[in-house]
Amino acid sequence: MAPQISEDEIDDLLYAARTGDNDELTSLLSSLAEREHVSPAEILTTAKDEGKSTCLHMATGNGHTENVALLLSHFTSRPKAEKQAFLDAPNEYANTGLHWAALGGHLPVVKLLVEHGASVALANDKNYVPLDLASFGDKFDVVDYFLAQSGGLEEENALGGKQGEGEGEGEGEGLSGAVEGVRLHEGEEGEEEEGGDAKGKAKGKGKEKEGGSS
Repeated sequence: MAPQISEDEIDDLLYAARTGDNDELTSLLSSLAEREHVSPAEILTTAKDEGKSTCLHMATGNGHTENVALLLSHFTSRPKAEKQAFLDAPNEYANTGLHWAALGGHLPVVKLLVEHGASVALANDKNYVPLDLASFGDKFDVVDYFLAQSGGLEEENALGGKQGEGEGEGEGEGLSGAVEGVRLHEGEEGEEEEGGDAKGKAKGKGKEKEGGSS
């Protein structure tokens, strides 16, 4: 049975994550988990606002690396699928925590999420992967990191052969497609106009994020 958490309690959790208050977040998770007889991970999985944003969205979008590490630590002893679902949980616009971290240019958070297995090739409702949002926002260090990751995926696919056939296929294809899009549009005429529109949309999501409403 899923934990029964009130809207006010969810708001408190999301606010603690958004402000990077680890002490408050730890206290809230501990008391709610004890009351509901569940793990803190189950509380985190359940706690979503009306826009389906989680504590991970709030922490990643605001660049709180230590806060993100704390959240993920609660999934260390949980099933791998449960952790993956939390990492890749989409909000109402299909943005994941990695989308928000990339949008904000929070490279340490991006690296932490990827190291923990966050999917780099999941697209949001505008068909943008995290690399796209970093590119639109001129977050070049994040873009460079994703480009390097893409090279690693291509090398793994080349070396893996049949052993890895089918595994991670969508991941490699999705990120490679975004990489090609970045490369093809570099220096092209009309890039500013296209990028401006996309950047505006991305920034809108960022503002909703900061208000905790998406």
